[in-house]
Amino acid sequence: MKKVIPVRIPVYIKTTIAAGDKTYAGVIGNISANGAFVENETKKTVAPFMPGKELKLKFKTSPGNTLNLNCVVIWLYSKEATPDGFANSLGLEIIKPPAKFIKWLTSL
Repeated sequence: MKKVIPVRIPVYIKTTIAAGDKTYAGVIGNISANGAFVENETKKTVAPFMPGKELKLKFKTSPGNTLNLNCVVIWLYSKEATPDGFANSLGLEIIKPPAKFIKWLTSL
């Protein structure tokens, strides 16, 4: 059986990342039915984004329409951006993508 590779769609979508009881601003750089590439900046720690951690992405698809996606961090690349902050790149797997998300994704 041939393995199907999900198509990554380049996007620029502002998102809120909920990790535990904290939220962080981020930008989705590409997205597929199975995952997303997200960038963000944090102060002092990258602990909320370590591989294996679960988090939620929340973003608007159009005025009045918001998607919430449960995700798990697959990989993290982090570098010091300032003396007290980090620039992070995250590879996320979307857990059980909802039908509303798949419908929106196929409309892109």
